[in-house]
Amino acid sequence: MQRPSPPTIRHHDQQTYFVSKDLATCNHVFLRTDSLRKGLQPPYEGPYKVVDRTEKVFRIVRHGKEVSVSIDRLKSAYIPKESEDFPVEVNLKGKVSLQPEEIPESGQEKPKKR
Repeated sequence: MQRPSPPTIRHHDQQTYFVSKDLATCNHVFLRTDSLRKGLQPPYEGPYKVVDRTEKVFRIVRHGKEVSVSIDRLKSAYIPKESEDFPVEVNLKGKVSLQPEEIPESGQEKPKKR
């Protein structure tokens, strides 16, 4: 007679997240906003510079302070190496002007006014 084996346990309450392989080597990351967003507000903020990382937690520089963030909220940012010296934090609360910018002359003749 065979011994009965215990049934396999299924964990329905645990969420699984996709973790990119590039997250282990990237220098900058985007941070997911978990709060309620207004319409057309982007789901991610950043990019932010990575200071330190462990298996589940990253330390990033956000608004001038080091913050610990779970990898479940991160997405790797692909930034060219030449631009890493420049600040990359984006201010989304700034005003955008709808006025056209003045275009410098390119050497072409302007149409004559009559």
